[in-house]
Amino acid sequence: MKRTKSNKRDIWRMVLIGIITVIVVITLRILVFASFKIPSFSMEPTLFAGDFILVNKLIPGPRIDFLGNNEEGRPLRLIGYRTIKRNEVLVFNDPYYKSAEIIQNWNAYYVKRCVGMPGDTLYIAGGIYYSNGQRNKINDKIATDSAQYAAMLPKFRIPGRFKELGWTIDNFGPIYIPAQGDLVTLDTINIHLYRPLIEYETGKKLVEMEDVYLLNGEVCRQYQFKLDYYFMAGDRGTDSKDSRYWGLLPKDHIVGKVAYIWKSKDSGTDKYRWDRFFKSVE
Repeated sequence: MKRTKSNKRDIWRMVLIGIITVIVVITLRILVFASFKIPSFSMEPTLFAGDFILVNKLIPGPRIDFLGNNEEGRPLRLIGYRTIKRNEVLVFNDPYYKSAEIIQNWNAYYVKRCVGMPGDTLYIAGGIYYSNGQRNKINDKIATDSAQYAAMLPKFRIPGRFKELGWTIDNFGPIYIPAQGDLVTLDTINIHLYRPLIEYETGKKLVEMEDVYLLNGEVCRQYQFKLDYYFMAGDRGTDSKDSRYWGLLPKDHIVGKVAYIWKSKDSGTDKYRWDRFFKSVE
């Protein structure tokens, strides 16, 4: 009889330990970290296809997708360890997933480098990035050979979203990256830069009619942004679909900062790349 009771206690103890373990793991996955596999070559030489990365959600803060402002449909973001810094590698949801407009699709992920911060004025000249008039030091890390850009077919060098401005992926901008609270005046240039952002934030259509801009039928001469935005770029500049093609990234799409590579496997040979295990990502 005593043995039976003891066995029952052991079983319940194991069940309790299992439940607690599951709760802890789920909590950590929601609030602290996430793991992703790199599928492409757009972040070489920093990340290779077949790398498995660990993402720190505490930078800029864990995002709770099922909670938040129901009126605007935005997820809740908790206070993080610190804010994002320029040139950090981030994982984020694709803001233009199969759409010309910014959408909320929490199932499609990108990994790129944050080369432009809220409040920056960014431009690219000959494949070289400049922020606020200063050459971005990240050019020493990413592939920005102007000869590579020149060799690309014209159709791949012209980003469709900005073609009216005459920009190419190697000669791009300048573009001001809005910070939360920034007020911009709409004009013939800004309408191309910020229309998707304004429509995303308001849920309304912004149209031009005889040099007048109408937001859901009402005249809109200026707009104050509700979110921070970022300019994202791939380290392999000639083979990366990034902000040069699709535009600026809203903060609420950011998952977190890439911390390190915890495993790496060559997709071609199916062999482990042991030298990349537990390698930090800068």
